[in-house]
Amino acid sequence: MLEKLLKKKRTTALLFVFFLFAFSAVNMKKELPFLWQAAVEWYGEETEEKEVGELTGEVTAAVTEQVAGKHGFVDAYGYVQLLLGKEEEGNFETVKDREGKLHYTYFAEEINDTEELARRAGRLSRMLEAEGTKLLCVMPPDKFIAGHTRFSAGLPYHMANETADDFLRRLEGEDVKALDLRKDLADSGLEMSRVFFRTDHHWRTETAFWAASRFCDWMGETYGEEMDPEGYFKEPGHYRFITYENAFLGSMGRKTGRLYAGTDDFTLIFPKFSTDYRYRGSSFGNREFSGRFEEVLIDGAVLRDGRESFATDFYGAYLYGNPGFTHIENRKRPDGPEICFVKDSFAVPFAAFVSLRCRTVDLIDPRAFEGDYTEVLKDGGYDYVILMFSPQNLTEEFFSFCEEEQDA
Repeated sequence: MLEKLLKKKRTTALLFVFFLFAFSAVNMKKELPFLWQAAVEWYGEETEEKEVGELTGEVTAAVTEQVAGKHGFVDAYGYVQLLLGKEEEGNFETVKDREGKLHYTYFAEEINDTEELARRAGRLSRMLEAEGTKLLCVMPPDKFIAGHTRFSAGLPYHMANETADDFLRRLEGEDVKALDLRKDLADSGLEMSRVFFRTDHHWRTETAFWAASRFCDWMGETYGEEMDPEGYFKEPGHYRFITYENAFLGSMGRKTGRLYAGTDDFTLIFPKFSTDYRYRGSSFGNREFSGRFEEVLIDGAVLRDGRESFATDFYGAYLYGNPGFTHIENRKRPDGPEICFVKDSFAVPFAAFVSLRCRTVDLIDPRAFEGDYTEVLKDGGYDYVILMFSPQNLTEEFFSFCEEEQDA
């Protein structure tokens, strides 16, 4: 009896060792090209200043990203968490609300201090006013929708909405007008459970489409800027809505796996009517592209090749994600306003839909823009500059401008 037990243990140990060697061999074959590339780049002339720790980090990242069967392991881990009934993963890196939606959140005892952020906005407003440009702010909703979203007891809340409230109050003191889209959600006609993706932190394209129409109405109410006086561009019947069912796994879903919270439908929205655009973006070396809305402002490759949900960011198909600088010219609207967004990723589909009412739309992402973009804002001849950051991004990383008062 004892011999049989020992034999079983030895067999199990040998099989486990064999699996480890086989798994290591498969990974070695798969990852060698990436490791070699990291080493070559580290030893190249342009990277002589790198420290050994940086090389170690790059090698670790390459190994982690390319490990064989990674997505299966993530799915399996997430499924175990689901079976255990857990509503958080990664030491509260992501949490699940009562509807099953995933959230990025953290424990916060007080709001972020937005006093300096509002001051910088006020300085920028005064600088632009001297150039005949108006500064305004658009506040997207946070995924934690007040009065709707609920967490179980003990899960963290980041107080992002309270931070946004404080920031908008301070903007009033700086005489900067703001559209708070959070307040309009209740009257939007949208189903609150479908305002945001289940597995991603962004709003759905249907929500961004509504928000663009609300923004244009507000521009008329606030500035007399009739961007769509007949309501043609807000009419859903003038657009195609193509839904890719269960095709999208968002940024949080890619961390927890497909089984923990499921997958999302992704709806592509583009005009049926005639459009004529010119596009230039820093991610393409400032090369220009011309054509219809869906040809120029949507990355078709993402939609054609994006059936592998782990690897594809469907949301980033609009405007090719978040390059440092994007210039869009709508040749069908020569008399429309010229605007510039200083923004985070919430503005991407929103700006695409707004561009239908504008002559030009520029976008600047502070995280990727190289140089001092305040000069671009000052010299761009814009009618409006729009600060558009989600409540969780009210941080200095996105307000890297006008740290001191500048001469007009």
